Amino acid sequence: METMKAIAKRKSTRAFDSEKQISKTELEAILAAGCAAPVGAGDYASLHLTVIQNKETLDKISKAVQTTMKMDRDVLYGVPTVVLVSSSEPKFPNVQYANVGCIMENMLLAATDLGVDSIYLWGAVNVIAQMSELQRELGVPEGFRPISAAGLGYAAESSPYEKELEVTLAINYAP
Repeated sequence: METMKAIAKRKSTRAFDSEKQISKTELEAILAAGCAAPVGAGDYASLHLTVIQNKETLDKISKAVQTTMKMDRDVLYGVPTVVLVSSSEPKFPNVQYANVGCIMENMLLAATDLGVDSIYLWGAVNVIAQMSELQRELGVPEGFRPISAAGLGYAAESSPYEKELEVTLAINYAP
């Protein structure tokens, strides 16, 4: 698939088939795409990926987040794979958000290219970032803080999607 086609086809899936796992080959390709992302000052050592595929662990995360956020739905949408992206203190203030954004976008577009559905998880990760015991259980290295996560799997119901690529944000051209 071409880059522009993957961008047009990329969508957030909010209902996954929790019984249908992505293949190891797909996961490795998606992780490789994330690792190919540009990172400020080339500081790749400040970033860490944690792959979570154990259903009990995913259920535990979902329940912990539901309790904290006072919600009564699965905040992970039944996704069978989560890639948690964490950062240590970077060389430059706040660059971790740009770094993680680049990693996430690469992974989500690679997933789309491979026919894997995805969702950018933010709210749930903010709760995980406050739960040091859960971070230890997940193997997040000491000194790292979860920033975002990619949910990967297959939609419970397939729905073809392709958006028109057009300029919709406010833009000005400086003199």
